[in-house]
Amino acid sequence: MLNDIIGENIKLYRTKRKLTRREAASLAGFTSAYWGYLERGQKKPSLEVVEKIAVVLDIKPYLLFVELLDDFPEELVQSLNTIKQMGHHHVQFIKTVIYAYEKVQGRRAD
Repeated sequence: MLNDIIGENIKLYRTKRKLTRREAASLAGFTSAYWGYLERGQKKPSLEVVEKIAVVLDIKPYLLFVELLDDFPEELVQSLNTIKQMGHHHVQFIKTVIYAYEKVQGRRAD
């Protein structure tokens, strides 16, 4: 299961970077075949391999372990990335607004 999640994420982030499997593998110092095994979830990567892949894909290593929702709206992902880059006070303000909205809607039991 985890190998499948990692493999799907490797392929997702590789295609977002517009790298071929061969290019990505070469940058990581792997063979194209090994990279393919990783993308298909057929090999279990060590933490060292995960770190090398993350460098090539220009992402934080933990993102390879996170199961992504296929129906997650792209606009929301972009907004979350924008928020992530804001300062702490802005993020706290946005969280406060969201929590207040949830409370008004009866979805939060604070």
